[in-house]
Amino acid sequence: MMQWTEHGVLQIVDEDISSLYCYYDRDGMGYDESFLFELQLQNLPLTPGSVSAIQFVLVDEFPLREGVIEDVQAAIRSVDTQYNGSIIK
Repeated sequence: MMQWTEHGVLQIVDEDISSLYCYYDRDGMGYDESFLFELQLQNLPLTPGSVSAIQFVLVDEFPLREGVIEDVQAAIRSVDTQYNGSIIK
C-alpha cells in the first residue's frame, strides 16, 4: 500500500501497480485515473505542496508498463501543481 515518508515522498509499491494494471485491463481506466482512485481508496490525501517526490518500491524489479510513470506524475500534477516531477530510484 502506498505511504508517505516524513519528507513528503509518496512510496508506491508493486501491489499498487498491480491495482493500476487491473483497472486498466478490466475497466479500461487510464493509469492516471486509477492512481487517483487508489489514493482515495487508501485514504491518502493529496494536496498542493504535499508531494516532494515519488518512489517506486518494487520487489524483484516488478515491470512497469510504458506510460505508468508519466501518467502517475500527470495525476499528481493535476492536484499538486507544485510537484516538480522528482522520482527517487
